[in-house]
Amino acid sequence: MGIKSPNMEENNYPQPELSQVPKEESVFGKYHVFIKSIIIFVLLLIFIIPQVIIHGLIDEREGNQTQAFVDISSKWSGRQTITGPILVLPYLEYYRDTNKVMRSVKHHLYILPDKVDFDGKVLPEKRHRNIYEVVVYNSKVKINASFGKFNLNTITIPKENFIWKEASVVLGLSDMRGIKEKLEMRFDNENYQFNPGVVARDVFESGAISQLMIDSVDKFLASGHDISLDIDLKGSEQLFFVPVGKTTKVKVNSSWQTPAFNGQFLPDTSTVDVNGFTANWKVLHLNRNYPQMFIDDAYNISYSAFGVDLIMPIDGYQKTSRSVKYAMMIILLTFLVFFFVEITQQKRIHPFNYIIVGFALCLFYTLLLSFSEYMIFSLAYLIATVMTVAAITYFIYYLFKGTRVYAAIGGMLTLLYGFMFVIIQLESYALLIGSLGLFIVMFAIMNYTRKIDWYNLGKTKAK
Repeated sequence: MGIKSPNMEENNYPQPELSQVPKEESVFGKYHVFIKSIIIFVLLLIFIIPQVIIHGLIDEREGNQTQAFVDISSKWSGRQTITGPILVLPYLEYYRDTNKVMRSVKHHLYILPDKVDFDGKVLPEKRHRNIYEVVVYNSKVKINASFGKFNLNTITIPKENFIWKEASVVLGLSDMRGIKEKLEMRFDNENYQFNPGVVARDVFESGAISQLMIDSVDKFLASGHDISLDIDLKGSEQLFFVPVGKTTKVKVNSSWQTPAFNGQFLPDTSTVDVNGFTANWKVLHLNRNYPQMFIDDAYNISYSAFGVDLIMPIDGYQKTSRSVKYAMMIILLTFLVFFFVEITQQKRIHPFNYIIVGFALCLFYTLLLSFSEYMIFSLAYLIATVMTVAAITYFIYYLFKGTRVYAAIGGMLTLLYGFMFVIIQLESYALLIGSLGLFIVMFAIMNYTRKIDWYNLGKTKAK
């Protein structure tokens, strides 16, 4: 019989059962809430990328719309600015060169009217290029101007230096393609035809000129002069006037319901309703920074232009761009609901599910953008909302079987999109309503989380 080694002695001590050995909790289990918070934060940062892409897509489509405007206006007529009528008197200035030879240089004296009245009626039209809509117009503008007696003693130009046979009246028009009918004026009870062109480009970029027939210079200088003319003018989007008179009065009316009064002067009175708009301006020479008489390009008078823009009602691109600003808020609140479900109902949600829902929320804006190009924005918004909320609710229904989480999230998204739609429609009160809405959301979150013991979340008791 062999001798037993002490090392081979049987161990008769009782062994603990496997179930009695406490399991060490994993790092993820201990810090589940913290780790998931970091993951959600990182995902929110990642979802900034598709928002930037969507903004770029909106800018691209707006660029296409702008190109459509350029294409149509280049064939119809562009933005119009009416300057004048202005009396132009050429004269010669004599000097001796270095060789004592008498030479001359030609200048132009511009004389502005004492009074000018514009009465314009704008007839808007909508033109289409592919899916894009552009507003153009036909207008009928009546112009009445009067000049007082010319006192050449106020200037240092001898009367004999003037080239009276070249005296003319110039009417500045920014786009000559807009003239629909022959242009003529009545000057002191005589009819004169306008021809294309300007005497010089120092004051007018483009326009029409009418040569005057002055029989007696003294008689011409001794009396005042009246001008009247009618213009049938086409244009796109904008009609402006330059206040060349000592007193300039402008009246514009149209059936267009969404005007914007722009330029250096706002109208003294204006009415805008469902029937269109009427606006009236009165501008004095004291309101601008150039005199009634100047030589060549001594002054830039075009800066003082004012008038009306026929703007399209806030379109789908603008509204979609405004809605994208709230994308992060909707994604954040949706992720918060997911997060609260995890910590209150002990239901783990994989980060991939967060990603799927986040991309679905971003896809809402591409749906909205594409639908709004073919239908009114309200209907496009409704369809995009129904599609997005239905898809996410369906996904969550199968993710949380046996619970009503899908109904809560679906209802929350419906309220959020409805709230966002209201804000988009508002202009003056958008910030106020938006701030109040976010305050209510913040208070609801504070009230919901006030009883959560954040320090003990993720801790499990040993059995």
